[in-house]
Amino acid sequence: MRFSREMTGFPVIHTVDGHEIGKVKEWLLDEHGETVVALVVEGSGWLPQRRIFPYADINNVGSDAVLVTSLGLTALGDPPELEEDATFRVLGKRMLSREGDELGIVEDILFDEDTGRVSGWRLSSGLIDDIMQGRPVLQESPQLNIGEDALIICD
Repeated sequence: MRFSREMTGFPVIHTVDGHEIGKVKEWLLDEHGETVVALVVEGSGWLPQRRIFPYADINNVGSDAVLVTSLGLTALGDPPELEEDATFRVLGKRMLSREGDELGIVEDILFDEDTGRVSGWRLSSGLIDDIMQGRPVLQESPQLNIGEDALIICD
C-alpha cells in the first residue's frame, strides 16, 4: 500500500508498445470514497492532453512507473468522467464527522495498488499542528458522502 502522492509524476507506460503516454496527475475515487476508480494522466509535448484510465486498465503500479494496457480516454469534465460514471477528487477537501466536527483537510489517500481499495487518509490540521504533532493518518475507510467542498462520514 502506498499514498497517492508518492506516485504523482510517475511515467505511465503502455505495455503493448512501451510508449510513455504521460505522467500521473491524480487518482480519482468512487462516490463513497472506498475505491480508486481512475487515473488521470497529463501528456507531454506542445499540446499536452489529459487522459483518463479506468483502474481495471492498470496492469501494474511499480516503484518507478505505472503500466497500463490501454491508451485511455480523453479526459472530459472536471473532474473527468469515466464513460458516463462520475469520479471524485478528494485531495484538499475537508473531512467532517457525521456530527459535523472537522477531522482535517485530506492531504493524501492510502490505497492498495493491486485492488484500488482505499485503506487510509492522511489529514492536515493546519501548518502549526502538522509541525508540532505530525499529520494524522485515519487508518480506516469509512463510507463517505463526497461533496464539492467536503467529505462527510456517513456510517
